[in-house]
Amino acid sequence: MRSLSVVLAALLVCVASFEGKALAQEARPSVQAQPPPPSTALPPSYTMYRPYDERDLEDAKQQSRAVRNGLIGTSAAFALGAIIGGIGISQCSTSTRVDGTEETVCNNAGDVLVPLGGTIAGLSAIGVLTTGIMLGVRNKHKRDIEREIRRRYSERRLHWDEKSGSLVF
Repeated sequence: MRSLSVVLAALLVCVASFEGKALAQEARPSVQAQPPPPSTALPPSYTMYRPYDERDLEDAKQQSRAVRNGLIGTSAAFALGAIIGGIGISQCSTSTRVDGTEETVCNNAGDVLVPLGGTIAGLSAIGVLTTGIMLGVRNKHKRDIEREIRRRYSERRLHWDEKSGSLVF
């Protein structure tokens, strides 16, 4: 019995030293139980998602975000190409020949900026269309996952009712 009390006292000293508290050496250690402080933290919310539901939803959100960033980038490139092309066109002038046909004459800046801006605007317009379609498909996939999760965990599904002891919808 004596060795048990020595072991318990040593265990109590170890626990107190881990907590940073010093114990006075007494013949009989007294431990006062203090009530825990009132908790102001909310209990952890219970999620009904299965782990792979959350992973699939996060992957769909990440893919949608990446395509949206691509759409933003190609839209900015289209605007840049249109601006460059517009600046190049402003460097051009039209003149009428003696035979009645119109001729467009550009200076060196116009000769460079018009094809450059047109190429950037044309290619980025294709990118805008492509990423716009891709964004619609990715968002549809994300909505399908969210709909499947809601459908799976809704109360209208067939489940076992413990009170009535039967399957209910």
